[in-house]
Amino acid sequence: MPPPLLVAKVGGSLLNWNGLTDALTTFLDRRRDHRLVLVVGGGEAVDAIRSLDRTHSLGDPVSHRLALRGMDLTAHCLAAIVPSLVVVDAIAELPSVWNGPSLPVFAPRLFLDQEDRTVDDPLPHSWAVTSDSIAARLAVRLGADSLVLLKSTAAPASIPRDQAASLGLVDPTFPAASLPIPRVTLLNLRDARLPESSLL
Repeated sequence: MPPPLLVAKVGGSLLNWNGLTDALTTFLDRRRDHRLVLVVGGGEAVDAIRSLDRTHSLGDPVSHRLALRGMDLTAHCLAAIVPSLVVVDAIAELPSVWNGPSLPVFAPRLFLDQEDRTVDDPLPHSWAVTSDSIAARLAVRLGADSLVLLKSTAAPASIPRDQAASLGLVDPTFPAASLPIPRVTLLNLRDARLPESSLL
């Protein structure tokens, strides 16, 4: 029986933190009994696109496409920051990485482009979708056992997913996008003393 599969979303707000490498390496080392896949938030790269959209009214379709390119960029940035990571952009590439010494960080643009063409329920092309929902969609497609959201903020010990969305802890699309995932948690990676919060 294969090891459990865990998707970990690394919040873009963590990219400008100089403690990221050590904290993420510790997190990953403690979960070496899982098949791991990382997804990285857009951080300042996508914030720049939000700003351009506000100023120039780029529109949702254009902003969505550019934001996905921003997430591909941050995937490569994280792989440069944490030496054990390697970037993949297709689900078919994951088994070969799991069989080697590295861990995969997923660049989502091509995957979501294919989803747009081939599924009946693609994610909306709007700012109501962030890397939270993108990581959830990947976790669902992989049949992941769990999804953990690594962020710069804490949450109550347990909280319904729709309430987490109303508090701004996750994006508005996330409760529906993550519904099939058996276990979803949120961890403030900046403070190792805090336990994971369960998103019910």
